[in-house]
Amino acid sequence: MLKDVLDRIESRLDALGLSATAASRRANLSLDAIRNMRRKVQAGDIHAGVSSRTIDALAPVLGTTASWLLTGDGPAPEGAPAPAKPTTSLIPGHELLGTGTMPVYAAAMGGEGHIIVTFDEIDRVKRPAELENVKGGYGLLIKGDSMVPAFDEGDMALVNPHLPPARDKNVILYHTPPDGAEAEAMVKRLLNWTDKEWTLRQYNPPMDFKEFRQEWPVCHRVVGRYDGR
Repeated sequence: MLKDVLDRIESRLDALGLSATAASRRANLSLDAIRNMRRKVQAGDIHAGVSSRTIDALAPVLGTTASWLLTGDGPAPEGAPAPAKPTTSLIPGHELLGTGTMPVYAAAMGGEGHIIVTFDEIDRVKRPAELENVKGGYGLLIKGDSMVPAFDEGDMALVNPHLPPARDKNVILYHTPPDGAEAEAMVKRLLNWTDKEWTLRQYNPPMDFKEFRQEWPVCHRVVGRYDGR
């Protein structure tokens, strides 16, 4: 039954920390492929079929086999990838000697594990030396746990919006330019990029994935953090 197939798909999404949209994109399927299954089940159409093409495409993305997704038989699914050791820069106290201050913005959880950044200042803090003369430098209070232990919820990312992308650096990607009242964003580790895609990493649950640059066109570099209190 479709419900059983969907339950197995959902269990793999949870184990790998993947959203339905991300899994569908990696499988080169319609972004609504899994969502349509959910809608059918919610509507009570639990006996509806699912195409073999969809199952064949999803199986390697979900670390399992088409047979297991369809029937529950066959080899056990592979586990989630092992986490890489996270790194981020903690600003020592003796470097917090800037003469100016900078704004702090807050975030709320959004869909698909993203955050919604609101650009109303909630506080001002002393600038670290690295941002002393940077126009537009800001702090962002971290929401969620996808980057633990690099960032705990409540830590503050210190951001230079003018630095270019750099490999193995923490970044904030924005879905739309952050020049309005709020913007959808995500905080991740930037592994690499091409003209078309960002290659990103999160730590909790551990996962490397790609996002289209056209959908996430703005990249701000994180240059350090203040620990949450």
